[in-house]
Amino acid sequence: MQQSSPHNPITSKDNSFIKHLRALSDPKHRKKERAFLIEGVKMVEEALRDKADVNLVAASPSLVQHHGKGVIKLAETRSIDILWISEKLMDSLSESKTPQPVMAVVAMKEHSQDELLAHGSKLIVICHQLQDPGNLGTIIRTVEAVGAAGIALTPNTVDPYSAKAVRASMGSILRLPVVRIGDSRAFMKLTRQKGFQTVATVVTGEKAHFDIDLKKPTVVILGQEGAGLPQDIMEEVDLRVRIPMAETIDSLNVATSSAVVLYEAMRQRTRR
Repeated sequence: MQQSSPHNPITSKDNSFIKHLRALSDPKHRKKERAFLIEGVKMVEEALRDKADVNLVAASPSLVQHHGKGVIKLAETRSIDILWISEKLMDSLSESKTPQPVMAVVAMKEHSQDELLAHGSKLIVICHQLQDPGNLGTIIRTVEAVGAAGIALTPNTVDPYSAKAVRASMGSILRLPVVRIGDSRAFMKLTRQKGFQTVATVVTGEKAHFDIDLKKPTVVILGQEGAGLPQDIMEEVDLRVRIPMAETIDSLNVATSSAVVLYEAMRQRTRR
């Protein structure tokens, strides 16, 4: 690790560590390195406190004026190096509209579909070819909030470790199991063999989401924004339900729809 300090930060964009941080904006490089970037005092502090596998913290000198002493102390306690870089470099590396003075490199955790199936909640979400990283990040946050097992992502779904998805997850990506699966139908078949019912929301659903039994082991399947779920997937779904809404509205954002259904499942399961 190159020696740096708040008084002597790195200023060269050609520095090898700076090149490494910049390369992590590329999904192929993230996949190769099995690592991703998180930004912001709150999220970095949360990662350090939660014992996430943080490889490196990068900070600009202004961190000490942005309530960042907690980050510095936690990094020192865990013997994690802090790379001090100039404000200009930090701004150039940040993918946020309002760059913060700290970011960290975090190793991706390895999770499996068996982990999802074995989880005590018996509540799993499949995201099928979602394209908006903000939606995916919000869904990740919601899935953790209701205590569900985690998320299965189909091929061609947006990268959950992209900057926007990570930011929208507000730290949940550090804890929630997110698993890539090869085939939605094959995974649905496997969940059915394990006793799960599969549920999808459609405008023409015969029953409302609150009229079905979500206390049962359940897989909630979310389709692509706009296009929804393809016909071959819909043919495999056990329950097609609708979310009641005013006549002036014909659909909800996929992240909002997921929250409505998942919180109904939580309500039913905690009702006395």
